[in-house]
Amino acid sequence: MRRLLTNMLLFLGVLAGPLGSGTLAIAATESAPPPVTAKAVELVDGLSGRVLYQKNAYEELPMASVTKLMTLYLAVKAINQKKISLNELVPVSEEAYRVNGSQIWLEPGERLSVDHLLKGIAIGSANDAAYALGEYISGSADAFVADMNSTARSLGMTSTHFSNPHGLNAADHYTTAHDLALLGEQAVRMPLLLHYTSMWEDRSIRNGKGGTLWMINHNRLLRHYPGMDGLKTGFTSQAGFCMVATAQRDGTRMIAVVLGAPSSKARFQDASSLLTWGFQHYRTVDVARKGEVVGQVNVRRGVTKRVEGVVNHDMYLTVSRDAGRIDRQVRLTTSIEAPVKQGQVLGELVARQDGAAVARVPIVAGSPVQRATWVGNVWRYLWKIAG
Repeated sequence: MRRLLTNMLLFLGVLAGPLGSGTLAIAATESAPPPVTAKAVELVDGLSGRVLYQKNAYEELPMASVTKLMTLYLAVKAINQKKISLNELVPVSEEAYRVNGSQIWLEPGERLSVDHLLKGIAIGSANDAAYALGEYISGSADAFVADMNSTARSLGMTSTHFSNPHGLNAADHYTTAHDLALLGEQAVRMPLLLHYTSMWEDRSIRNGKGGTLWMINHNRLLRHYPGMDGLKTGFTSQAGFCMVATAQRDGTRMIAVVLGAPSSKARFQDASSLLTWGFQHYRTVDVARKGEVVGQVNVRRGVTKRVEGVVNHDMYLTVSRDAGRIDRQVRLTTSIEAPVKQGQVLGELVARQDGAAVARVPIVAGSPVQRATWVGNVWRYLWKIAG
């Protein structure tokens, strides 16, 4: 809902109307991107969430190993929440050993670190590594898949359903380009996830023969596209060639989703042409950051006289490359009566372009303020006159 409202507020010359299957959404004042051959694509600003281009973005399609982007997201989330650590050793089950397709040839009963499994997933697209890590995080593969689906729902991925952690063909396993863009927006906010998806190669994982595996990332754009640092590729005969690609340049991050391209070359061409078009025509303006102090409000009958007003959440705007300056206007109430709750709305920060408001973000109380008692007021008065 927040992303929908944000896109509406950031409406700066984008064609209006429903974006159903087969439709395109492009800026009215800009030329369209080069033609794409994939079944479905979406291009978004990775920081503001503004959709810049769509083709069949709501069509439900298989995603192949792009599935592993959700597996990586949940794994890094578990690390950030200190539920697991990179050095923990993950036991390999018989079920993980028996997973087919791309793999790092796990053996039943052996233990590999979370770090090595993340490399196996992000670089080698290893199905057995994804299965083993999912089992470890949630207790079983089925429980992990349930976590994948509940997380998808929480992120607004309403047209996605996972049946496994790796992306091999399965019934009831599908997504849309739009949903993957939503996941991509969350993924790029995780530096540790980008650390793994930006790796071109790795030779640190054992090969079972006294040496190490040499894994090379399937994302060839890491070597050839400036600013590229993720996220995940995939291929099956059913899904075709798929990709969620992201790159950052000069404070602007773009995310391109490609589903069902006819060849690997076409997949990379579609992704790179979309990203390049995005960077050529748009830039991201960092208007405000969550927690930024933008003023103070007087507090009546409080234990303290003032409370800081802070920005409630990040505000990024996507504007045309030739757009004018974005100005900020802070609107705060002059005073408020205690008690004040932390997070209580005190006003708003308005972003303006050419004098017109284009976006707003709430300004809230940065800390609670309790109501003063008469004893406390007397004590503060005596302390004040005492010097």
